[in-house]
Amino acid sequence: MSEALAFILRHLPHLLVGFPGQRPGGLLLSLILAAVGIGLGFVVAVAVGSARDSRRRPLRWLGRLYVEVFRGLPLVLLLLLVYQVVGGGRFGLDLSPRMAAVVALALYSGAYQTEILRAGLRTVPLQLVESARLMGSTPWQVFRLVKLRYAWRVMLPAFTGQAISLFKDTSVVIIIGVGELLTMARQALGSDVRYTPYWVTLYLVVGLLYFGVALGVSQLAQRWERRARSADLVHSLANY
Repeated sequence: MSEALAFILRHLPHLLVGFPGQRPGGLLLSLILAAVGIGLGFVVAVAVGSARDSRRRPLRWLGRLYVEVFRGLPLVLLLLLVYQVVGGGRFGLDLSPRMAAVVALALYSGAYQTEILRAGLRTVPLQLVESARLMGSTPWQVFRLVKLRYAWRVMLPAFTGQAISLFKDTSVVIIIGVGELLTMARQALGSDVRYTPYWVTLYLVVGLLYFGVALGVSQLAQRWERRARSADLVHSLANY
């Protein structure tokens, strides 16, 4: 056990930030990929969600096609298609493995976030929207300050689940050689048979790191939700 512990402690910095020359990597890179994927995915969701609710049938059809295609494709297959087909030089693009991973994660996440966003926006009372319009708000102001702000609390649990799921899904980028957490674990073990007894211990540590981040994100979301409810209660009592 002492040898396994020494092995874990020796490679813990590599699991967290990557090996020298491959940084950022490990857990840090997994967090970066997930955060950028969620952020870009939300931008995609806003655009596709607007198309799905458009009065123009072609736009609604294209928005629905995007959601159905990218939700139906396994992330591993989407990653390979982006890296090998789109980013392989056939279309004039030469994407690095990390960039291909970001693009694939954003497209994949955007399809799920589109449906979360649409469901949340449909909970916004029509009277609230009409009141904002009568006050002279622009469509963008109505969307950002009224619709999105109201719907955010409804969407927060689903967005939190999507963020946690995407963070865990970053492990699949190992297939194109991106040095995220699981890749660093495999590199630490290498092909040396002397490290075989450490496999279970090392992957348990990797699992605990994934669990710790997921739990932290969940707790932060719940804390924010409780604060938002308390603020609403104080505001209601003050108005009363």
